[in-house]
Amino acid sequence: MLKLLGILCILAGSTGIGIRMAGELDLRVEELVTLQQLVLFIRGEIRYMHQPLTETFAHVAKTAPAPFAEFFFNTAKELEQRQGGTAGEIWKRNQREYLSGLHIDSGEAREFERLGELLGYLDVEMQVDTLDHYLEQLKFSAAQAAEAAKGKRKLYRYMGALSGAAMVILIF
Repeated sequence: MLKLLGILCILAGSTGIGIRMAGELDLRVEELVTLQQLVLFIRGEIRYMHQPLTETFAHVAKTAPAPFAEFFFNTAKELEQRQGGTAGEIWKRNQREYLSGLHIDSGEAREFERLGELLGYLDVEMQVDTLDHYLEQLKFSAAQAAEAAKGKRKLYRYMGALSGAAMVILIF
């Protein structure tokens, strides 16, 4: 009886790990799409409303999901207080504090960090051009992530179950 319970626990655990890894792929796609929506909102606020970054980020924070809401709220607050360095430094510090748990890869995180360095001091047209360029990169990354998730989702699930079966065979 204990042997059967052990087998079931191993199979359930390894299958769960496979399902979780497949879910991580979907989270990356979801976060990239959310970033696209937020950057489009920022672009509109800057281009059409001619809002300063502090107000733009405060508006974004009201509609953004966690952890993006905390990131934009605190970035807006620090920019308004004008303490703690340049806009790029504040962006970078808050990115590391609030967005370090995202599922995006390191290259995507570097591009997001670079966006913050460029937004603070450019004129409206240059900021809009920078946001347009970043949006193109996000679209490409999201498409790549969706394609990779589609191919690897089943693989991770099956590998989780099969590795559990292999462990059961080796142990018992």
